[in-house]
Amino acid sequence: MTSRPLPHSSELPPASLEGWYVLHQSVELDWAGLKGADPVEAREALRSLAALAERWSAASEPGWSGVYRVAGGGIDFLVLHFRDTFDRLIEAVRELKLSAFGDHALVRDEYLSVVELGLYALTRELSGRIDPGDREAWDAALAEALAEERRKGYVRRRLEPRQPEHMPYVCHYPMDKRRNPGQNWYALSLEERAGLIAAHGRLGRRFAGRVVQVISGSMGLDDWEWAVTLWAEDPLEFKAIISEMRYDAASAEYAEFGPFVVGKRMAGAEFEGLLPSVAAP
Repeated sequence: MTSRPLPHSSELPPASLEGWYVLHQSVELDWAGLKGADPVEAREALRSLAALAERWSAASEPGWSGVYRVAGGGIDFLVLHFRDTFDRLIEAVRELKLSAFGDHALVRDEYLSVVELGLYALTRELSGRIDPGDREAWDAALAEALAEERRKGYVRRRLEPRQPEHMPYVCHYPMDKRRNPGQNWYALSLEERAGLIAAHGRLGRRFAGRVVQVISGSMGLDDWEWAVTLWAEDPLEFKAIISEMRYDAASAEYAEFGPFVVGKRMAGAEFEGLLPSVAAP
């Protein structure tokens, strides 16, 4: 079978590095069932969630999970899972379902993605030196460049993100790039896309130290193209960064946003307090 030649450099998709798999679960608690259950059973359900959250936070396997209390959106919790393999992500979901808490948890929505580092600048620079139409030379040069990027400490940290301890609040939403007539991101040249992304990144870096952002790709994995996860010390930082960045051309002209979920990470001691009537004396 003859391999299809790579596109001209202006049509190239950006190279990317992938890290941990991510699953966002929007969960509603069966309050009526929990309140109507035997107090011992109800207490065990909440304790099982606390035990899971504690074990997930200190997991020896690569990855972690966090449980967040949500206001609005018709749900009670956002459960956020990061794992180094798809199989371990499946196992985390199974653990939640088989726990005593799982009997009272109604999963209303789930979003699957994988942490992604898009390398527009690297792709643009490499295409200036190597003809992308020369598949053998391009593939070899790209593989070498990606391997070098992956060895960098800060790149590994971005591909395997952990929530900063001083930033308990989370914001999650999916997004697409527009493909409208006259507003088609995928019809832009590599040079145009790289320039827009560079400007977008410079704007986002103004919030360094205030907001931590994780971009995860979901093409072929879920309904949107990307998922965005933000952490901050104050939830108003989410409003600030998203409001400001929407004026940037990459968002104003080419971005579509899905529903937003905002929550606060729960500490172990908080779980039994969800239903005071079942708390142990």
